Amino acid sequence: MKILSLAIVAQDREDIVLEIPEDGKPNGSWFTLKEGSPYKLRFTFTVKNNIVVGLKYNNTVWKTGMKGM
Repeated sequence: MKILSLAIVAQDREDIVLEIPEDGKPNGSWFTLKEGSPYKLRFTFTVKNNIVVGLKYNNTVWKTGMKGM
């Protein structure tokens, strides 16, 4: 499985689409959201010759320099 892009979907805004680098590691922060802003994430990925089982997503959030989960 290869993740191609991540989109931030929010009401009353265009989707923000972030392409995933080949090495999977972005340079710096990808995006910043105002506290309390409702949003959804949409991933685009491809799967070749296999069935994906047990796919998990882990979200890490930083608030004013403090890391939380």
